[in-house]
This record gives sequence, C-alpha cells and structure tokens, in this order.
Amino acid sequence: MKKVVILLIVSSLTLIAFDGEKVYKQCAMCHGKKAEKVAVKSSPILNILSEEELSMKLSKLVDGSSNISSQYLGMHKSKLKGVNKEDIPEMSKYILNLK
Repeated sequence: MKKVVILLIVSSLTLIAFDGEKVYKQCAMCHGKKAEKVAVKSSPILNILSEEELSMKLSKLVDGSSNISSQYLGMHKSKLKGVNKEDIPEMSKYILNLK
C-alpha cells in the first residue's frame, strides 16, 4: 500500500511540473522565439543575460518589484501568472537554452 501511495505522489508531482516552453510562448511575441529581440525598444535581449541576471529580472517581475513602468509590469505579471519563485531557475535555464 505504501508503494502505491508513493507512486501516486511522484506521478502527481510530474503532472504539475513547471513547463518553461508553455510559459515562454507568451513571451516570444515580444522577445522573439529565441529570446533574441529587444522588446518595446527598452528591454534587454534575454538570451545574452547571465543566468543570475535573468533570474533576478524574472523574480522582480513575478513579485511585482521590478522598476519597469506599471503598464508593462502588469502585462508581464499577467503573462507570468502561475510562475512562482521556485520556477524561476528553470525558466531562466529554458530561456538561455533557446539560443
């Protein structure tokens, strides 16, 4: 019985695993399929940032502490809805691997 419960728990965790590709599809409209574009004439090219820089920028967007204009902050927050702090390292790696 214990093995069945453990198997169910592990199976359910893989079902709710973070999907960087799904999330990034919403970003690609402005940032490019390979994160190679400057969006809105002001954002950095994402795929040339260090993993640390990108993670920090994503964290600030997710928690709302970014210093970008409120119009763009709201847009980013809605696109990143469902992304939490624990997902950010994986999201950063996904973006940097698009090159």
